[in-house]
Amino acid sequence: MVVGVITGNGFRGALGYALKDQKLDELKADQKPEIITQNNVYGNAREMARQMRFVANGNSRVSVPVLHFYVSFDAQEKLTESERQNAVNGVLKELGVTDENHQYLVVKHNDAKNPHYHLIINKVDLDGKKLNIGFDGKKEEFIANRCHVIADKIEQEQGLQRTEGRKIIYDPNSSKGYRKLSKEELKALKPRDKKESISKDPHKREQESRIKAEVMAALQNKGIRSPEEFKTFLEQKGIDVRFMENRNGISGVSFKSDTISVKGSQIEAKWNDISKVLQENNKVLQETKTITRAEVERHLRTTLEKVASICVSSSYGVNIEHLLKIRGLVRTSQGYSYKVNDVNLLIKSDLESSIRATVYESGNLYSQYEERKAYEEQVRNAKPMEIKKVPLLFGKEIREKNAEAEIYNKRLEQEKQKITLNPVKEPDQEQLVEDFIQNALKSEIEVDTRVEKQERELSRFEQIKSKQEQKEQRPEQNYSSGYSR
Repeated sequence: MVVGVITGNGFRGALGYALKDQKLDELKADQKPEIITQNNVYGNAREMARQMRFVANGNSRVSVPVLHFYVSFDAQEKLTESERQNAVNGVLKELGVTDENHQYLVVKHNDAKNPHYHLIINKVDLDGKKLNIGFDGKKEEFIANRCHVIADKIEQEQGLQRTEGRKIIYDPNSSKGYRKLSKEELKALKPRDKKESISKDPHKREQESRIKAEVMAALQNKGIRSPEEFKTFLEQKGIDVRFMENRNGISGVSFKSDTISVKGSQIEAKWNDISKVLQENNKVLQETKTITRAEVERHLRTTLEKVASICVSSSYGVNIEHLLKIRGLVRTSQGYSYKVNDVNLLIKSDLESSIRATVYESGNLYSQYEERKAYEEQVRNAKPMEIKKVPLLFGKEIREKNAEAEIYNKRLEQEKQKITLNPVKEPDQEQLVEDFIQNALKSEIEVDTRVEKQERELSRFEQIKSKQEQKEQRPEQNYSSGYSR
């Protein structure tokens, strides 16, 4: 049994990964993730992320509220589903996570050989308190040691197969509840090859392949022209990019997903190679008739701003292709043809699909806004439960109901305070349009040599046709002049 953890700030990315949002359609029915427990959250990944963020905002001192644990079991260890879930629940218990006061999601992944579970936990509880994930009074960066001790404790107490290679283990006889291995025990451990351990862990192997695929996709995007744009592009895919610097600037790069970190050299993406690609992309767009990429982007921004604004405000009933066409963006098999300053350009991007996605996101945000608005109104109008007087005799049932009423009234008051301090805000359509435009401007744009060639051929054809018409007019002129007097 292996327990690992990644902390972060993005609930949406962690929940989306756990629920396989981006790959769900590619998985077979028996490979799709299973939600085991959904505690104090509801809806899809986006909705749960919004709920968790709302609670996390109640404690401004917690800047990294996302806890993403994964619990993996050896495929050769024959455990029932009940035994595995008992172990997962044991992890939650050891962390101090309670059903009454914490938001968390437990998901089982079924697309790997070894059974494993993902636990997405909000570090801030419903009372605004921070979950203590430190180890032995030390800072949170020592949580890896705590994970080792928790896993070893559960293995011992639940009779599971103990995992070899740990340097710190659970010890009920120790006052601290754990102990580090002695020198003799450490010498007896077999040295582990890091690459080999990653290759044997299907989860880590899957993550490494995903990082490599996203990095390669970024390098093929001609619109990415700087380290910042490269970093932003991958962060949108849920991958954190870290640059190593020296006196001369950036000297190396590493990538981090939810559960694994890799150096660029491990996935055939050294910084020198990445830098060369970015420099190539950063060159000025092929210039014909004195046009630069900056000029193209300025014209394209104006056009797309008009089209996207109309589509978002009109919702789903608008003909996006027609709006693009009447503003000079004509769909072709390779993208969209576009003319700026008499230069024919080809924009290699599916603008219509991107605008449609923006319209859908706008509608979804407004739907969530209306739901939240109605919920807040319901909370504002809600009245506290009555606390009844408890008689001297036979008052047990009334005391129990009063206790429930007190809990309800406490949470109702907390929710009203949160709504007062942070009421729901109407979605910003202009920001959605701006985000779409920013992505569109990163598209690969090149001079459309095919259209240029067609225009040259048409020009030659018109010249030939004009000469032929002149020749045909000359005999008529000669004929009329020959019979004039």
